[in-house]
Amino acid sequence: AAIAEMLLQSHAGVVELLPALPAAWSHGVVRGLRARGAFELSLAWEDGRLTHATILACRGGTVTVRHAGASATYSLREGETATWTPG
Repeated sequence: AAIAEMLLQSHAGVVELLPALPAAWSHGVVRGLRARGAFELSLAWEDGRLTHATILACRGGTVTVRHAGASATYSLREGETATWTPG
């Protein structure tokens, strides 16, 4: 659970991506992380920065995704996905 919290934290409809990424994990991919509100996320990062995230709504609803000062809000129906590429 502690490793998952380093990669994703969710509170009150907001999902923070890579909030405590260790420097030793400068590149990586993770799939299937669960966030509050019944969302499933997959992430990829290079040089400690998020390159993209895919959000799957397991039930449907609204979620805000944040990373490094950037954010995006998605309203998704059950089974719908969104891909976020920070700009």
